[in-house]
Order: sequence, then structure tokens, then C-alpha cells
Amino acid sequence: MIWLIRAGAYLFSGLTIWQFVQGAGTPDAAGIHRHLALDQSQGMVLGVCAGFSAYTGLDVSLIRLAWALAVLYRGAGLALYILAFLIMPAS
Repeated sequence: MIWLIRAGAYLFSGLTIWQFVQGAGTPDAAGIHRHLALDQSQGMVLGVCAGFSAYTGLDVSLIRLAWALAVLYRGAGLALYILAFLIMPAS
């Protein structure tokens, strides 16, 4: 079961890196700069995943799935989620 979670996490991280290489993580050509901030209006719990989704341009469901997998894998996702909430400014 653990190997399945690890394989999913590796696949998701590879897809995320591929998105950045393809240019989805760069600011728009119109000069609009994105800032990493909490998006509490679109968020389910604290707005961390919605903020990452707005920043990267990835679907919020993929971001939430990555956080859930990180929580299941040694609980690191929960600590990272709380840390991200404390560090990220509100939008």
C-alpha cells in the first residue's frame, strides 16, 4: 500500500515539474504577477491549497490530493500545511 502512495506522490511531483517547465508556473505575458497568498474565499479549510492553486495554475483538486497523500505519508503534510498557513499572507 505504501508503494502505491509513493508512486502517486512521485507521479504528481513529476507532473508539477513538467507544468513549470512548460511555462504554467510563470507570470502571464500581460505583466500580471502572481503572489503566493491564502485564498480563504475559495478554500475548504484554511485556504492554503486554493492559494497554491491560484499561484501555480494547477487544479485545486490536484493540490488537495497532494496534501492528502503527504498527510498519509508519515504525517509530514499536516505539519507543512500548518506551516504554510502561518507563513502565507492573507489575500
